[in-house]
Amino acid sequence: MDMADNHGESDGRAVINFLKNNVYKLDNTTLEAEMKKDFLFAKKKSKDAKKKQSKKKSKTLTRKEKKALGFYDIAKNGVKYNDVLPMNNIWEGYMSELLELDKPVPKCNSKGWEQFTQTLFRADFHGSILEVIRSKCPSYVGKKGICIMDTRNTFKIVSINDVVTTIPKRECVFDMYINDMKITFFGKHLCIRPAERSTKKIKCVMHPDL
Repeated sequence: MDMADNHGESDGRAVINFLKNNVYKLDNTTLEAEMKKDFLFAKKKSKDAKKKQSKKKSKTLTRKEKKALGFYDIAKNGVKYNDVLPMNNIWEGYMSELLELDKPVPKCNSKGWEQFTQTLFRADFHGSILEVIRSKCPSYVGKKGICIMDTRNTFKIVSINDVVTTIPKRECVFDMYINDMKITFFGKHLCIRPAERSTKKIKCVMHPDL
């Protein structure tokens, strides 16, 4: 124990002794317990102090705050297809590199297939071209556009005629287009927030259904 620790302990004991001799409303046992609970003599920070510090460090908006600000509200005709088309071009380059599409795609019965599908499900879908090919709700079938928002349960896409549509994932099967490749997937496998999906292992089911 160094000199600083000795000074710290002696200073703390001096304060306790002073309070024992001068505070009459509490008996010595209660005072000792209160001092241990509330006065930590620079050994560690109190819970209140930690909470205040953590609040100061947190500068990002919470999901609730974003929703209150209308972050997730996009008007039906609020986005132009041509404005987000460059995002699709960037996304195709990103996916081509991520999935290593310069190499042959693994076959579904090969060792590399699971790694390929896990990489696909963990990818960022913002900017992808999606088309609904099956759905429990027939009105969604044929809807196609660039994904501008990926939430836990929905995709928001903007079509070539500049209409924004919210598509529920769980009830639909999608085709996704990457350059000249078409990948079919079940939306129910992606019913998780994108940030969480990037670290979660998706169960691979060969013949799922709606």
